[in-house]
Amino acid sequence: MMARPLVLLLALLGAACAREYETFQPPPLDFADRPPIRFEVAKVSVRSAFEPKGAPPFIEHTLALSPEAAARQLLEERLQAAGGAGSVQAVIVDATITEEQVATTPGLRGYVTKEASARLDGRLKVRVDRLDEAGRVVSSASTEVTRSSLIPEDAPYVQRQQIGHELVRDLVNDLDDGMATNLR
Repeated sequence: MMARPLVLLLALLGAACAREYETFQPPPLDFADRPPIRFEVAKVSVRSAFEPKGAPPFIEHTLALSPEAAARQLLEERLQAAGGAGSVQAVIVDATITEEQVATTPGLRGYVTKEASARLDGRLKVRVDRLDEAGRVVSSASTEVTRSSLIPEDAPYVQRQQIGHELVRDLVNDLDDGMATNLR
């Protein structure tokens, strides 16, 4: 007899907890509004030389969209082969996001004011190499961008994920602008 009310109580508690937990689903990145960057080569390839650290203060692996994945998507969509000799390789050199704690105001004044408690620092670096038929680098252009975002001290998980996603999105947009300029 006691088992039935206990099961009902546990089910209600489980349902209440499930409703309070929010997840973040990032909107997809879309570069369709930007014209492709075409090269007179036979092939364009994208690879990564970036090796994530995987431990604090490096947090890119905890984000809903990693900067490396976002940069890869950008490069694969924007760089195109238009036919010709040789090839182009795009190399993701760096794609880090670090989190650093920021000092907050102590005492009563700190309790009543809302401040940032952490700062996210992002960095993307990409190198685009033009290769001859033998695979030797003929020319190269690099683009590096950095950005920072602040996280409020009482930000819930979902808000932290949104801030991280916006930082990655802004980094990729900056990378795209810089890369397009450098490749011209």
